[in-house]
Amino acid sequence: MTSTLTVAVFPGAGDVHLYHALDSGHFVRAGLDVRLVEVASSDEQNAGWDDGSFDVLHTSPDHLLRSRTRDPVAVRAEGIGELAVYRSCKEPAPDDRWAVDNPGSAFAFVLRAVLADVAGIPVTDGQLVAVGGTLQRHQGLLGGTVDGTTLHPPFDVLAADRGFTRVGGHLDVSPRLLTVVAVVPRDRAADPHIRSYLAVCRASTQELLASGAAGIERALVRHGWDTAGARAAVPGLLGPAGLRTPPQVALAGLEAVASLRRRFGPARQTQPSLVELIGYDVRS
Repeated sequence: MTSTLTVAVFPGAGDVHLYHALDSGHFVRAGLDVRLVEVASSDEQNAGWDDGSFDVLHTSPDHLLRSRTRDPVAVRAEGIGELAVYRSCKEPAPDDRWAVDNPGSAFAFVLRAVLADVAGIPVTDGQLVAVGGTLQRHQGLLGGTVDGTTLHPPFDVLAADRGFTRVGGHLDVSPRLLTVVAVVPRDRAADPHIRSYLAVCRASTQELLASGAAGIERALVRHGWDTAGARAAVPGLLGPAGLRTPPQVALAGLEAVASLRRRFGPARQTQPSLVELIGYDVRS
């Protein structure tokens, strides 16, 4: 019997283990019909979670800390590479516009921490512009509608190639931060098809790591990426906070997310215990 799972992701190279599992038939062999849905913003992803459209989210863990209609639990940690802040080359100004997905998101808090702690440029709420996920933020930076933003592979390399300046990254200000977690409904976390899904994710990631840079690039190209974008993504995926991120959801990683939230979003405090947000992990 085949189980259908609708999985919401943000477009990016960090989804390469999902692409590989789909294109190699790993999900099908596990009895799973996995349907990836690429969302443009956290608002879209969260709305789909709340109305039951999505069975699994691969998302920033700060979404666990928001009030949700469905009870979420994180069952797998993942890495998409370092979250890095890039800006235009002009002199910083008080009216600079900084692109974020959502002003209350972890990526926005990373941006504010990097600018404050690395560059000494505090950013006000009024300077944050909600434009959507990393793809949309990257497009806004290249189009000149914003002055800077937070990016991850390959968008960081592509921005650097276009002459934008790297200010710093999350490893400078919050090295334990979890960048992505797989989230499922708490009441379904132990279902066999959820366990199978996570087992495939783990196995697919290990296959890609064993294949090295060339194999990861091939997996992205096979899924429709252009060669330049795929090649630009590989160093970040193989570097810190990339595919080698341990799959266990560490309490310290969630606490790093909550700490940034307390610093830059004091009105958005964590409601549940962080320990209660951590599910099981699938061990080989």
